Amino acid sequence: MVVLTFIVAFKVTGQCNSFTAIDGKLLERLARDAGFQSLPGVSRNGSGTKLFLIGRVAEHITLVKIISTNGVIYKRFATGRPVVDDNGNLISWVTNHHALVFASGEAIPIAFNNGAPATFEFSPGGGYFLLELARNSPGVPPDWIAAAQPTLCLTAGGTNITGYSPRWQGVFPTSGPVKPLFRLPNDFYPMKVFTRNNQIIVFGNKYTFRASAQPGTLQLDGEVAWGLVFSEDGSGYRLTSQLDLSRFSGVLDVDPATGMLLVRTKGEMFARWGLFNPETGKYESLGPAEAYGFFLDPGFAKYVKTK
Repeated sequence: MVVLTFIVAFKVTGQCNSFTAIDGKLLERLARDAGFQSLPGVSRNGSGTKLFLIGRVAEHITLVKIISTNGVIYKRFATGRPVVDDNGNLISWVTNHHALVFASGEAIPIAFNNGAPATFEFSPGGGYFLLELARNSPGVPPDWIAAAQPTLCLTAGGTNITGYSPRWQGVFPTSGPVKPLFRLPNDFYPMKVFTRNNQIIVFGNKYTFRASAQPGTLQLDGEVAWGLVFSEDGSGYRLTSQLDLSRFSGVLDVDPATGMLLVRTKGEMFARWGLFNPETGKYESLGPAEAYGFFLDPGFAKYVKTK
């Protein structure tokens, strides 16, 4: 089911980018001569005109191979999990002291061990990032707790849930990485973040609930894929629309030109992927899912396929 308000706020328009599947063979060709110790991770820049291949090449050394129609650039960083901007400049990384550090010199303490770890995810181009703190994290800063939360819960009655303790989670601008823009709903688990037309779009899972043995309370039942669109409203952000993606396992990419979604179907071993139009609800299968898939600038997409 497509939620109508989402369609109004997130209309599919414009000249589409080219969907490009990167299977194992193409990934090996793209990664050749770089010296990666194993197959690298792959991401795109915000406009889909560059690909970034990121992986270890030596102990404590990470290589970023930047591919564009202008050629290839290699950048080496003595950091863990480097994040680069649209131009391949380092904007964030993880230290051995469990901190997410930024080029501005600011840092966020995070925990990766001893229970549910902290997680973070950057938008293509690195302009924004999601952060979910581990339950065993040191005290959450008071201003983070007081940060705006446009919607407390997506589920009616979600404030009265038994056996469920939400973690702190929010969206930050990389330009000001220690001050959250807003907190996410308590019954939502974020996985991907994108920006388009001055909106921040977060994809993940919405928790579902059922009636518990205690009258008037709910109990955690499961989760479904879901999308949230936040629009700037004066000095803050508000949740303007939602997208029910429960027929899929999640969203892999968003066409920055049109808003078309690349989605993955349910099932781990034989999952398929396809294009989903959030305006019409139409789904077009693209066959078995490959290692990576992105919406790329048409000219760059042709260039990548010839590599």
